[in-house]
Amino acid sequence: MLFIVKSYPLKAVAIKTLQQAFRRADSDQALVLIDDGVYYAQQTDGDLVNIIDASENLRRSATNMFALQEDMALRGISDSVSKKLDHDASSEHDTSSITPVSLDAFVALTDTFYPIVYL
Repeated sequence: MLFIVKSYPLKAVAIKTLQQAFRRADSDQALVLIDDGVYYAQQTDGDLVNIIDASENLRRSATNMFALQEDMALRGISDSVSKKLDHDASSEHDTSSITPVSLDAFVALTDTFYPIVYL
């Protein structure tokens, strides 16, 4: 299943949908931040994983998190996210790092994961 988060902040219904999906994570899933959703990539406190209370479920499942590079660049957050991701990658305990992806890689994700849920 592919979750595409395009708004910031998320509405309560979207948060509930993500919480339920990650609790029953029985297959490979991916979450992609696009449009204003990429603002979640730069947060340090109250990040998306904490908001949807999914840190334990992410450890157990094969969930990957991505952010569209073009949208990050348009919002001027690509540099800060790159530094944060370098720091997060060095942390053993962080399972919620977000990988920047190109538009081509995003399209490939839509071919790989089905169904697609827009939030």
